[in-house]
Amino acid sequence: MDEKNREGKGLKAGGGWAVVAAELRSAIDKGEHAPGSRLPSERALSERFGVSRVTMRRAIAELEGEGLLRVARGSGAYVRADMPVHFQLGNKVRFSKDLTATDANLTRKVLSAREVPPNADIALRLNLQPGEAVLEMCVVAYADELPVSVVIRSCSAKRFPRLAEKFSAMGSFTAALKDYGVTDYWRRSTDITARMPTEAEARLLQQSRLTPVLAYAGEDVDAAGTIISCQIGCFASERVVVTV
Repeated sequence: MDEKNREGKGLKAGGGWAVVAAELRSAIDKGEHAPGSRLPSERALSERFGVSRVTMRRAIAELEGEGLLRVARGSGAYVRADMPVHFQLGNKVRFSKDLTATDANLTRKVLSAREVPPNADIALRLNLQPGEAVLEMCVVAYADELPVSVVIRSCSAKRFPRLAEKFSAMGSFTAALKDYGVTDYWRRSTDITARMPTEAEARLLQQSRLTPVLAYAGEDVDAAGTIISCQIGCFASERVVVTV
C-alpha cells in the first residue's frame, strides 16, 4: 500500500473532514503553503488526502470559518495574507501618503465609471440640486496584486466631467482635481464600522463572505467648504490597520 493510500485510510478512520482540516492547518502553519498563495485544486487536495471532494470541501469551509483561508468563487482557496497595510486617517486623506505597506507596490484602479441619478443618501451627502447627475466611480486599491479596499467615489458629474479619465491618466485624484480648480481639500468626516461584506465586495476584495470588513463613509470638502465628493467603501480587515 503506498503512502498516499495509507494516509487516506488513516484520515477516514480518524474523523473525516476534521482530521483533514487539522492536517491542512498544520501544513499551513509549517509554511508549506505561503501567505497569500493559492492552494492546489479541490480535486488535487482530495487525491492527496485520500478523501472525497465533499469531505475536502467541508475541511476547507472549516478553515475559511477560522479565517485561515479565503475562498474566491471560480478561483480557489487562498491562504490568508499576513501583510498588514497601514492607513493613516486624518483631516487630509491622500492615498499615496496615508496608505503604506512594507515591500508592497500600492496602486489604484477605476473598475467602472458612470453618470447616474443619485439616491437620496448620496444627494444629501453631496448637497446636489434636483436632477443633477452623479459621477459614480468604483475604485479598488491594491498592495501588489492583492486588493485591500474597494470604494464607490461619487461627485457632481457637472462639476467634474471626465474625472475618472483624468485620474486614470494621472494616477492621483489630488492631481486630477487641480484641473478643476481644487488646489486642496479636506476630509470633513469619516464614519467607520465593522460588518460583513456584500457578495460584490467579497469578490472584489478576493476574500471570504465570512470575514468582516471595515466599512467607511466620508465626505471631502474644498477650501471654500463645498463638498466635492463622498466615498462609501470598505477595507479588507485582515489586510489593513487604520490609525486615527
